[in-house]
Amino acid sequence: MEKRAGIQAFEKFRYINTVNSLAGGDITKWQLILAMPYERILTKLLLNKTEAEYQKRYGEMMQGV
Repeated sequence: MEKRAGIQAFEKFRYINTVNSLAGGDITKWQLILAMPYERILTKLLLNKTEAEYQKRYGEMMQGV
């Protein structure tokens, strides 16, 4: 579905997609994100991924109830 919707158009922005997401879409916070230690960024991305996977599973379970 994402490919059909055109998600590949974001590929040209490369890592800025991640910076923008971590900054909550606020361009004034980009520099703060870029100045953070790599380990902190990686941990946050892993947390986001784990949360999204949980929410997806939970949503699927709730639909089956």
